[in-house]
Amino acid sequence: MEKEEELKTYAFEGKETRSSAVLAAAFFSAFAAYMAIQNLQSSLNEAADLGIISLSVLYACIIFSGIMAPAVIRFMGIKMSLILSWVIHLLYTSSNFYPAFSTLIPSSVLLGAISGFLWTSQSIYISVCSYSLAKSTGAAPYDVLSKLNGLFFTVFESTQIPGNLVSSLILRSGTYSNVTGEAVCGSDYCPGVANGTDIATPEMSLVYIFLGVCLACDVIALIITIVFLPPLPKSDWSSNVSLKQSLSSFFETLFTSKLIFLVPFIMFQAVEQAILWSDYTRSFVSCPIGIHMVGFVMATYGATTASCAFIFSRIAKYIGRYILFFAAAVLQGGVFVTLYLWTPTSDDTKYIFVIPIVWAIGEGIWETQSNSLIAMLFPEKKEPAFANFHTWKAIGITITFVVSNFLCLKTKLICVLALLVVAMVMYAGVEIYSRVHQKRKESKATTSLEIMSNGTKESKYTN
Repeated sequence: MEKEEELKTYAFEGKETRSSAVLAAAFFSAFAAYMAIQNLQSSLNEAADLGIISLSVLYACIIFSGIMAPAVIRFMGIKMSLILSWVIHLLYTSSNFYPAFSTLIPSSVLLGAISGFLWTSQSIYISVCSYSLAKSTGAAPYDVLSKLNGLFFTVFESTQIPGNLVSSLILRSGTYSNVTGEAVCGSDYCPGVANGTDIATPEMSLVYIFLGVCLACDVIALIITIVFLPPLPKSDWSSNVSLKQSLSSFFETLFTSKLIFLVPFIMFQAVEQAILWSDYTRSFVSCPIGIHMVGFVMATYGATTASCAFIFSRIAKYIGRYILFFAAAVLQGGVFVTLYLWTPTSDDTKYIFVIPIVWAIGEGIWETQSNSLIAMLFPEKKEPAFANFHTWKAIGITITFVVSNFLCLKTKLICVLALLVVAMVMYAGVEIYSRVHQKRKESKATTSLEIMSNGTKESKYTN
């Protein structure tokens, strides 16, 4: 059995960068479709808040699938989890051809139920590739983690470009009826208010063309994964734990390590994304300049995030993750203060594009460095650690979508700024603790070596 495992590992060595690129290509194809649909949900399916409710259900289900992820991945394996995920993506895209509570909610449940496995599998795959490459090249693990995460998220964040451009190019050819009444845009938006945001939507024939392109992207992702993605050898952890241990590992890793102190840090990254996807696209884009502009704005955001992910993954080893994380916090904190104070109009198109660019610079840091941070802090328990990471992100997104039906946007912006402050204070505490703990280990190791050295010398003189 050990010999078979060694052969699998040996066959995987030398293919780490190529395998990471293949994984990124599959995600690029599937999420070019998904992100374009998601960005339009709150605007396209505004009636009875169907879009927001479906997204709330989707991310709520990710919470439970994240908890189950270590156990499921242990039995299904990484590659099979990915294949099943792309099949569910096909079903979800198909349900958007006839958006109703009877179609969109069940498909959202299915997609959420598989997404925890999907993202945990992605994180594990990149981490295994990174540690394998670091071992074979002698490079520092964090540098390789940052590099391969940078490769993946540079490609992944580019998904915002093609899908959103296609959506805007198709939808801009539609005819839009004038909206009656005075629309309330920006941070003044409140759900349920009579003069709230009312968005004109295009003809369904254009929406069907857009969804047809999305279906094709999902099929391509499935083919790439089946044909080109090498399967991973099982880790020592997943091979040796029982089903009960696999299920309980999620909570053990959370409560018996410093991971619990990173929960606000993880949740903030989810909340800021949810506000961008739902509130910014609806209240700062669709409302003042039209739904057909959402794709162009989000494509700009995606291009900036992809560029920044590439750049920061390369310079992280020179600057350090601490400086990068705090720079991201300052940038996005400034964005939320701006959104709180600003009410956009149809004349503010350039500013509507500039804000996502600044937002994206911070996002490029969060995406690449956070995954690397989790992999570095929990090298022996990657499966439950990443399951926690993506589950807490899902919790943050779900809460944000749910409160969108009740809270005014200004209240949400105050809450997210408070969360950012708490997140960075607790993150700083974890980094300080980790550095002190590491120095103690190094000091003990040095002392042990000195004792052994002195013992050897005394033995030599005695003889």
